[in-house]
Amino acid sequence: MWKIIYFTTYLNNKPSLMDYSDELKIIDMMMNLPISWIIKNKEEFLYALNILSDSHTIGNGFLLQTEKDDLIFNHFCQWLTEVNNKTDISLLGYIDDFSPDALKLDEFRKNNKFE
Repeated sequence: MWKIIYFTTYLNNKPSLMDYSDELKIIDMMMNLPISWIIKNKEEFLYALNILSDSHTIGNGFLLQTEKDDLIFNHFCQWLTEVNNKTDISLLGYIDDFSPDALKLDEFRKNNKFE
């Protein structure tokens, strides 16, 4: 239960465009929420997901994503698909905001090597 309370408190104390490290922390927190909590608190969950999505895309968090972090985001996209399939919450539209392939991060990294 404390993790859920911490999740809401943590999110409420962050700006809408978070630091990249906060994005990673929110992803970890979300993936540890029980499905029953997500279903019961659908609006709060979607609010958090929207903030995370905006921070990662509009706030350019994805530009800080390393190849090592791609695994985290691929896993998060798989998790979103699982939650989508287990609930009546439509989440598939968010996958392009987090998928390294959809964001074309390999191409971006290749074209923006700083040496």
